[in-house]
Amino acid sequence: MAGRKLKVFQAQFGFYDTVVAAPSQAAALRAWGIHQNLFAGGQARITDDPQAIEAGEDLRAASGG
Repeated sequence: MAGRKLKVFQAQFGFYDTVVAAPSQAAALRAWGIHQNLFAGGQARITDDPQAIEAGEDLRAASGG
């Protein structure tokens, strides 16, 4: 996956705001373990929140990606 630009996606599951760094919406859904398109319903989105972006990038680096 080297060289692919990652985006940080954000979704809320219950009380928890979650972030994931992934190259696409489909990859973000797979990372969350979700089979329905949360992006179509507005429950997930690309984020521009600096704290969420930093957290997503930190998680990606910690996982070795």
